[in-house]
Amino acid sequence: MKDVEYAYAVAYIKTLENKMLTYADIQSLIAADTGAAARDILRNRGWEGSTNELLLKNELEASWKIAYEVCPPDAPIDILLFENDFHNMKTVFKAKAAGADWRNMILKPSVVEPEVFEEAIRNGDFSALPPFIRGAAEQTYHILTTTMDGQLAEIYADKCAVIAVLDRAKEEKNEFLIGWAELVRDIVNMKTAWRALATGKSKQFIENALIPSPSSERLIRALQEQEIKDAITSLYRDADVSSIGAFERWCDNKKIEYVKRAKAGSFGFLPIFAFLVGKSYEIQTVRIILSCKENGVSDTVIRERLRDMYV
Repeated sequence: MKDVEYAYAVAYIKTLENKMLTYADIQSLIAADTGAAARDILRNRGWEGSTNELLLKNELEASWKIAYEVCPPDAPIDILLFENDFHNMKTVFKAKAAGADWRNMILKPSVVEPEVFEEAIRNGDFSALPPFIRGAAEQTYHILTTTMDGQLAEIYADKCAVIAVLDRAKEEKNEFLIGWAELVRDIVNMKTAWRALATGKSKQFIENALIPSPSSERLIRALQEQEIKDAITSLYRDADVSSIGAFERWCDNKKIEYVKRAKAGSFGFLPIFAFLVGKSYEIQTVRIILSCKENGVSDTVIRERLRDMYV
């Protein structure tokens, strides 16, 4: 698909980008006296929903609906939904194993309808699943049902989720997309290694959990927190490793910084891809604020938790 064929989609998405919450809007939300007052501000800015969850859900789904409507059918924006698909796969599998209901625990939007995972289990046939998740689903379910080790199944599925993103990016042969996938891989590896070390997980656990990469061996060898920090800053010199919370904030900001490079384009799928990433972080920001308002968290603490703005 030639880049010029995206021209209409990009132009339309930029009109939506111009309607995203501004820095002033975020400050108004933080300054709101109550959660109800914050919700009123959002509704005045065009968000729809009577509750926090409906406001967030409707805004995200509306953005994706429009993106799919205006994009050519082969636009590789669905790579951003792989994380939701693998989450839903794990959720359905674990719920079925436990005899529980999964319907209130899934994430939307997604490439695969969650019911397809349930049907695969019922029929013992995973062929209806798309290639990016088919093999991972079959093996994850096999691990879960033969070992009854939910953690082992989850580790395997989480690795497969990142590998699926990497594989799809390479299929597209797009340098920006490959760079994004590699950034996602590095961030997942760094977070996993630090969290695992902090909670006393074994070297074998960390080795099993990390996606192979140029930096993964050094992360696996780290035995102390400072060694983890040194491994991280050897890969990303600007990383904030003052605390694990500060580092996770830096990770999100790094993703926002990366996609901002694609905002100015007028052709191709990259401005649309960037908008969808920016929208997800806008919604994350609003989620943090609304949750803090409901729980009486101070404005100072709210500001400490927020990520950088996309717009």
